[in-house]
Amino acid sequence: MAFEVLEMILSHVRIFPTVLSHIEITRYTRVILGRLQGSSNFSRLTDKGERQAATTHKMLEAEDFDALYHSPLARSSRTAEVVWGSRAGHVEGVAGLREVDLYSFQGLIKEEGKATFREAYVKWQKDPANFEIDGHFPVRELWYRGMLCWHRILTMGEEQSRVLVVGHNAINQAMICTALGLPVTYFRRILQSNAAVTALDFLPCADAAPRVVVDRLNSSPDSPFAKQLGSAGRPTKARLVLVCHAATTDSRSDELLSGTGDEKCSVQGLREAEQTAELLLDVEVGQLVCSPRLCARQTAQAIAAKRGEAAPEVQVETAIDAMDLGDWTGLSARQVRGSSLAANAEAIESVWNRTREVYTRLCAAANRVGTVVVVGHAASHSAMLCQALGVGMDAIPTFRLESASVSIIEFPDGAVDGDGVLRCTNYTSHIMQKDRP
Repeated sequence: MAFEVLEMILSHVRIFPTVLSHIEITRYTRVILGRLQGSSNFSRLTDKGERQAATTHKMLEAEDFDALYHSPLARSSRTAEVVWGSRAGHVEGVAGLREVDLYSFQGLIKEEGKATFREAYVKWQKDPANFEIDGHFPVRELWYRGMLCWHRILTMGEEQSRVLVVGHNAINQAMICTALGLPVTYFRRILQSNAAVTALDFLPCADAAPRVVVDRLNSSPDSPFAKQLGSAGRPTKARLVLVCHAATTDSRSDELLSGTGDEKCSVQGLREAEQTAELLLDVEVGQLVCSPRLCARQTAQAIAAKRGEAAPEVQVETAIDAMDLGDWTGLSARQVRGSSLAANAEAIESVWNRTREVYTRLCAAANRVGTVVVVGHAASHSAMLCQALGVGMDAIPTFRLESASVSIIEFPDGAVDGDGVLRCTNYTSHIMQKDRP
């Protein structure tokens, strides 16, 4: 199928769920590595893979799902079986959820692929959107499959409003990107780790495509700073770690929108700040900046204190200040969810412009020091995630970010000239005894 025809199909397929749909996507767990697996079916889970699947089951054990859709390949089917457990509900293997079709590449040891296909292999590594083999464009076909899978899943109606999808690295990327309207050039810019969970909410809009909100992206059972993790198989040259300030109330369900109010961290918030500081001990931090708000400064100071004498000085950056929410200030997230921004709130364009300027400076700093930790607020962090992906300010509401959450942007080719790769967003697995709304 010609690329232009495929793009036309993707741009005209629209899904209009009549109820809110919450979709959790997870990738199969660990298998024996070293081959270009593609959609071949010879791999099975290792013992570590079984343990990872069991951990993901525990991560999701409090979640209620109406249905499970999974790849029919053995490694994904087994992961789905473990993660789903004894739940009741619709269970279906979907051929479209199989891994990317690599045709003549499939089954080869990676070194064999390099030696046999040379230029094609380089194309697969460097320019996968335009990679062609045996007359096929695997990544373009993958995007088409992802869209068809969404159509299958999201048109089931009210009886399936909370769905679990278990797939593979590449098809999960295609599913996430097509849901967000991102083209095939975003392949390998939305990372999917073994046994990690991505949650998407599809919010219905009258006479329009649903609004997609990323509740969390690539929330892995392992630390997002684990040494074995790279950016799509490549080492990371620079990194921005976006930390939302810790909680200002002692129950997440009671947390209110503070805007530019200068609140301090609650008792629970101080505990969250300590847990976040412990998580960040897994990575060398070259620079630590924070918003001027008290809760952000307290969170940053906890991170610095945990590092002792090796800690960088905490630098206050006014450009990442909280968004003035106007009449929304003091309301809960539940009260305003789905509503238009208060008329007297700071304009989204203002947040975008001040964040864009500081994002450029932070990228330059990351190029020099490796990892920059930024402690701030949901709106400014979401704007920086959008800037990393090269999408516009209209996408700022796409990312849901909770207190003490961690979001990571990696730059395998450097933070000035290279594309940003999202390692994870709204990672909160490090926070114990969470009371999530």
